[in-house]
Parts: sequence; structure tokens; C-alpha cells
Amino acid sequence: MKELSVEEVRKIQLELLSFIDKVCRENKIEYSLAGGSLLGSQRHKGFIPWDGDIDIMLRRDYYEQLMMLLTDSNGVYKLHYYKNDIVYQNYAKFYDNRTVLKSFKDQMYNKRIGVHIDIFPQDFLPDEIKERRRFLKEVFNLSEALVSTGFPAYISGTKWYYQFARIFLRFPLFIKYHGKNRMIAEEMDKLMQNYYGNYTKELGFLSSKYFTKEHFPKEIFETYEDVPFENLTVRKIKQHELYLKQLFGNYMQLPPKKERVDHEFYKWFWKEGKL
Repeated sequence: MKELSVEEVRKIQLELLSFIDKVCRENKIEYSLAGGSLLGSQRHKGFIPWDGDIDIMLRRDYYEQLMMLLTDSNGVYKLHYYKNDIVYQNYAKFYDNRTVLKSFKDQMYNKRIGVHIDIFPQDFLPDEIKERRRFLKEVFNLSEALVSTGFPAYISGTKWYYQFARIFLRFPLFIKYHGKNRMIAEEMDKLMQNYYGNYTKELGFLSSKYFTKEHFPKEIFETYEDVPFENLTVRKIKQHELYLKQLFGNYMQLPPKKERVDHEFYKWFWKEGKL
């Protein structure tokens, strides 16, 4: 199989984002660039040069609508989502099925999906700090159960010694939960919506890599606007400053040069038969 260049990967990611943007605009669904993609839109007008991801986020009601619409989409684009696939994380990926990912470090997705963008639901969190910590720990425990439903998925890690440790640490969970992927994924999805409609004050992605920083006033997910991203015009929350400062601090300042690296978790290939 032929490996994709960085330019080819980014072109496909932008095409995926453009497709989602069109679907959302046609169906009056609001979404926003998220994480490093939202930061990139403000600091670089597109991709962070050393970061190859595109992330978007949606309030839970919009997220559910988008999942239904993307599940029904035809053509080369596919939705990796617990209702139509085996998943090991509690968010969706939208990918180009002409391509395939290869990774020794990420056994959750190795040879299973292609070039993609990540789609994160934003759910309500408890207002009271002690209750929030208890709830997020419950989410974390179920996340561990979900990834442990499959092997070699449960040994995924960014370093070889993480993978080695997880062989032993997650093995009891694998014995308990293997073969129960759909059941745990459904339980996880239900748990994440536990506070939906309870009029709590904040939203966030409940399994965020930003941990305790990932909670924002629900009001910032009520107003949106267009923003340039590379050659596209896409959507973002209007109050992006509050979001970005909370996650990144002085987000317009470039990090030290030693931190401007792509961790190269993945390699991407055209599937056989692609010209």
C-alpha cells in the first residue's frame, strides 16, 4: 500500500470537515472546532504546524442529531460510532474509507479506520465539586472497562512500557468484560448523559485529556460564528477565549521549540487498488 504524504492527509481531513460543515448547516446543527483545532484557527488560521489532528465538539443534543445523519451518509466516508461499530472510546470518528491507519502504539484503531476527524459530545457536569469528582471517576472507570473489552486494544499506549504495564493492569478487566463491547458502550453513553436536563451550570467532554480543566459555562455553547480554517470557513463558539484560556493559558504564545513536535502515533496508507 502507498503511504500518504502529510499534504494528502491534511487534504482529506479538510474534505471530511467540509462535509460535516455542509451537513450541519443544512440541518441547523451547531458545532465548533475544539481543542488544538480551535487553538489553531486563532493562532495559525488553520492546522497547528506540528499537529495533524482536527477535532470538533457539539452539545449533546446536536451530537445525537449529527450521529444519525452521518450514519446514514453514503459514499467513501464512514462513521466510527458505538451503534454501528466496535468502539473502545466514548466519542466518534468520521473517516475516509479509502485509507487505513497503521500504528503499533494505538491498537484500538490499528488497521480498523482511516484518515479521520474526532467528534466529541459535550455533556453536563455536577456543580458541586465533590460530586463532580465522584462522577468523573465513575466515567473513568467505565472508560477503562470499555477499552478492556478487546485485545490487543486494551494494551494501547504511547510508550512500550505503558503497553507492557497494561497487559497486566487491565487483564482482570479484559477477563470480566471481553465480548461485552456494545453493552459497555451503551452503558457509557447513558452514564455521560446522567445530568442532561438537570440544569447544571457547566459542560465538558467527560473523558478529556485535559482532565479537570475540561468544564465550561454552558452559555458558551449557545452562540456560534464562522471562522477561517485553512481554505475553509467553518464554525466555532463565539466565546472561544474563555475556552482556550482555560485549556492552554496564554494560548497565542508559541510553546518552546522542543515541544513543537508531532508524536507520530500513526502512519496512513491508501488501501490497495487506490490509484
